[in-house]
Amino acid sequence: MIEASQLTKSVDTAEGILTILDSINLKVDAGESLAIVGASGSGKSTLLGILAGLDIPSSGKVVLANKDLTIMGEEGRAAVRAASVGFVFQSFQLLPGLNTIENVMLPLELHGVTDAEKKATDYLERVGLSHRLRHYPKQLSGGEQQRVAIARAFASEPDVLFADEPTGNLDTTTGAKVIELLFQLNQSQGTTLILVTHEMRLAQRCLRQVTLEAGKIVSDSAPSSHVLE
Repeated sequence: MIEASQLTKSVDTAEGILTILDSINLKVDAGESLAIVGASGSGKSTLLGILAGLDIPSSGKVVLANKDLTIMGEEGRAAVRAASVGFVFQSFQLLPGLNTIENVMLPLELHGVTDAEKKATDYLERVGLSHRLRHYPKQLSGGEQQRVAIARAFASEPDVLFADEPTGNLDTTTGAKVIELLFQLNQSQGTTLILVTHEMRLAQRCLRQVTLEAGKIVSDSAPSSHVLE
């Protein structure tokens, strides 16, 4: 499903070249749940962004859904993301001028889904927000906004869902509910789930954990066949 080979990301700084990712080799199979963990500044979010095609590496290769992202321009990567990828971010990223159901419907309509309203309603019911369809983001709690974001991500039925600190802005109780919801939908749809988190309760729910340190993978809980030599 996803394969990264010799992935490196470097940037120029006033002090010289800073290496954010250093020769990352990683394979994630379809249907896996993977947590990327590590201290702040270890390269977690950078790795997530490159695996998702939101960013490009300085060198190396990323294959997502049998497409080599590293030889594509932004338009090509955007097409792969539209066809295969969903996102859940810490900051929710809901459009404030759209209500709950409109936020979920928008990507479906952009993809030409004919029954966008029905599908959006169904997923909002699944995340427990059928009573909030016409409310705007500012009228929702943080947990409710994140549930809208999760419904939006899963409604497109992506092959891969990327989540960057999905419980980072939530209290412990609400975060636990959101974690449960993520994995319920992940398992029911067979979606590959790749997430970045500081929270071990979330990481431990994944079948596999990869730990980054100074841009390198220092541990991988998966069988050795998943780590490219």
